[in-house]
Amino acid sequence: MAQCQNCQHENEGGKFCEKCGSPLHFGTFNEAAATTTIQTQPVDSQANQYLEGAKNVSKRYFSYFIEVLKKPYASSVNVGQEHFINGIITIVLYSIFIPLMLYFALKGFLAEMSGLASDFMGETGISVPFTDVVIKPTIAFAVFIFLVACFTFAAVKLGRVNVNFKEVIARFGSFLIPSVAILAVALIFSILKVKLSIFIAFLGVLTSIFLVPPLVIASFKKQFQDGVDVIYGALITYVLSFLAIAIMVDMVFESLREFVTELLGGMMF
Repeated sequence: MAQCQNCQHENEGGKFCEKCGSPLHFGTFNEAAATTTIQTQPVDSQANQYLEGAKNVSKRYFSYFIEVLKKPYASSVNVGQEHFINGIITIVLYSIFIPLMLYFALKGFLAEMSGLASDFMGETGISVPFTDVVIKPTIAFAVFIFLVACFTFAAVKLGRVNVNFKEVIARFGSFLIPSVAILAVALIFSILKVKLSIFIAFLGVLTSIFLVPPLVIASFKKQFQDGVDVIYGALITYVLSFLAIAIMVDMVFESLREFVTELLGGMMF
């Protein structure tokens, strides 16, 4: 049996409708449905595989994070390129925690200022722009910390150590974990509106710049006496890092200038 799509007449057979003469299409709907099912199932299966893979990566990274946090130096000196992905994840977390902390800190500060200003001037209507305060600075911090890792790799190579880039990034990310943990505490404090969050975040940034590079260089140089000394390698990394900071400051604060101008204008007028 086939139903005519034109007049809905049920036909027992043939290529044309007995009633109106329109062409009949046997099995077209079923074939289309089957094709759709065949096409949909692999997509759903692939999506589930990606989701399951992401869960497994998250679990493995969390275990790795806790293990390194318990014994940062003892664990990090043995890290190799097999932890390259973990190193990248740590760098990403470092990059996003600072802007998020600033975002919530600014929201808390703005709420207090708005409460005071509303007593005299009414509601100011100013909000913290997520794109300018979080997204753009996150990109800037990611570029900055990745450059510091690259400078560290260059210092290690100057020490004539036979090592590849992935191994240095993996170990850099491992030594960076205590700094990320400090920044995570700063983020939680900023959400809870604890004023110490800024100082804690500053401590996390300082440790990432002044402790991580020399520790990474020393961990590779401990078995090699040739090439640039650890101290000089660290100094080279510091100089290049501060040049990167000078560039990053313009990138970060350029996105905040409009917000600060708007905030001051809203408070004054």
